[in-house]
Amino acid sequence: MLENMNRFKDKMDSLSKSLSIYAPKKKKKPNENTFAQQLAAATTGNNISSLSAPKTQNVQKSDVELATNINNDIKSLVEKYSKEYNVKPELINQLISVASGYNPNAVGKNGQVGLMQLNPALLGQFGVTNPFDPSQNISAGTQYLSQLLQNNNGNIPLSLAAYYTDPKTVSRFGGIPPYLDTKNFVNQVLSGINSNSK
Repeated sequence: MLENMNRFKDKMDSLSKSLSIYAPKKKKKPNENTFAQQLAAATTGNNISSLSAPKTQNVQKSDVELATNINNDIKSLVEKYSKEYNVKPELINQLISVASGYNPNAVGKNGQVGLMQLNPALLGQFGVTNPFDPSQNISAGTQYLSQLLQNNNGNIPLSLAAYYTDPKTVSRFGGIPPYLDTKNFVNQVLSGINSNSK
């Protein structure tokens, strides 16, 4: 058993090293810009340094406004890719909410990354060069979910289970695998969709 645990640890260390190239750079100075500021600057074309300001009450308000803008940008990306890949935006939004809590820098316990918690094995398949980039992440995740829905004849629970685990596992069990974390993921996404549609 100890040998298996050591093998698992080695595998996780290897996965962690391979994903480290995608990890956001750590801040070196406390006065560097936040992710929200950098994204806002990138999307508006402003110089990031122009966003720097002395620490005052206004800066905190500005950070809240920037975070709101980022959430709006994410929702705009969801709308865009939901139309492109024919997936309901409510489903994508709820999947993002459950999978990452709308955190573009989220890394899951099994190495899944970004807003839609993409499996690292999928990154090359969908041409993802930076899985922490909201546009690339949502595009790839929505495209993958669309494929799963087509393969499962539009069955949302089976498609979500395949998204969370993988299609072969769902096929092997002939339905949603009997794993608690998979069942919880599917139920949370579905209950969020159902509560929003009431």
